[in-house]
Amino acid sequence: MSDDIKLLRSRIEKRLKEAASENGGVIDHEAMEGTAGGLMIALYELDHLHEPEL
Repeated sequence: MSDDIKLLRSRIEKRLKEAASENGGVIDHEAMEGTAGGLMIALYELDHLHEPEL
């Protein structure tokens, strides 16, 4: 992973933790459809960025 991607991943993880703390420390179903869900999708995409499509 490049340094830029690592930095982006770190910032997204920080924002996800903030979103969880705003919701009592958990990410519930409702939060999954909002900001937290979008951040989790972004982290997944970053982790699988270089995987070939099936």
